[in-house]
Amino acid sequence: MKLFLASRASDSLDLVLPLLPADPHKLKLAFITTAADPYPTDNRPWYDLDRTKVVSMGFVTTNYDLKNKTPEVLAKDLSVYDVIYVEGGNTFYLLYHAIKSGFTEALKHLLEGKVYVGSSAGSALLGPSLDYLITIDHPDQVPELTDFTALGFIPERLVPHYDQEKYRERYEKLDAVWGDTVTRLRNDQALIVDGAKKYIVTV
Repeated sequence: MKLFLASRASDSLDLVLPLLPADPHKLKLAFITTAADPYPTDNRPWYDLDRTKVVSMGFVTTNYDLKNKTPEVLAKDLSVYDVIYVEGGNTFYLLYHAIKSGFTEALKHLLEGKVYVGSSAGSALLGPSLDYLITIDHPDQVPELTDFTALGFIPERLVPHYDQEKYRERYEKLDAVWGDTVTRLRNDQALIVDGAKKYIVTV
């Protein structure tokens, strides 16, 4: 299993290169956009920065949406890609559609021989639960989601954007409750899982 779980991919994605089986321009990347859906297309700067970074590195990039898919369709559609990239946005909205579409089941097989890249919500999604993000993100945007159990591919509860001052008050509340049980990532950092190896890299 090869995972690159970034706080903000546009800041750290160059560090994914050692995980890749070939140069980016030889690799097909599925850019999963679902988490960004709740935001106006003209007001999601993180999305624009991340996608520009992916394209500038040379990846053959195709947008892909998890909504209205089935595990069978996901497995077939995504099997042709070398890199599964899951963009940031609303973490709870992403979890809802990951579960509804069967992305969890499809991903178990897709991760064999592929690289998973997450940015922000796309990284937190792989942890055991999103319960710790309730006061940071916006679960109210998805009232249908009542169980915050996430995909569970890693044990870490990742906290992205820990260095952004605008989130300071929210993170102080999180720290008071969760303490050292969460893994904090600055925007210049990512958690890498490479088989049995796991480590945080910094730009």
